[in-house]
Amino acid sequence: MDRVNTDDSSPPIELFLLGGFELRGAPGAGDAILAQSKTLALLAFLAMSPPSLYQRRDRIIGLLWPDLDQSHARAALRKTLHELRSALGAHVLSARGDDEIALAADSVRCDAVEFAAAIEHRRLARALELYRGDFMPGFYLSGCLEYERWVEHSLVDALLEPHQIADSGD
Repeated sequence: MDRVNTDDSSPPIELFLLGGFELRGAPGAGDAILAQSKTLALLAFLAMSPPSLYQRRDRIIGLLWPDLDQSHARAALRKTLHELRSALGAHVLSARGDDEIALAADSVRCDAVEFAAAIEHRRLARALELYRGDFMPGFYLSGCLEYERWVEHSLVDALLEPHQIADSGD
């Protein structure tokens, strides 16, 4: 299954991860995602993944449920994926076989992804417009050290301090 949004009638869902957390345009209970740390963590991880890169379920399990045995971790992932589908719509997630998952193309817009793209393409005015603060500020998952490392380093290559952007000119 490829990552094509087959539901052309609905606009993309907007996920904001810079300076806080916000979810706009979710047809279901988007607030429920923001209230559940593992569900938000999974959505953020998938949103920040390159569009052509599916994530292996084993990798996600290692990031979000490192302390659970394989069967319980897989059950927790299935439950979390179900929560995402229920809140955002089934069209938002795409699977490739039984072991890989991704967000469907153009189904979720993310400010952090757009910010990184703006930096990469030297659209500095756009980057400053998008920047509302740190990436996932104050977000913490107890016992998930690898996820915490991912949060700390996910934008390191693309992010500049806002004053560095402003100082470099547009």
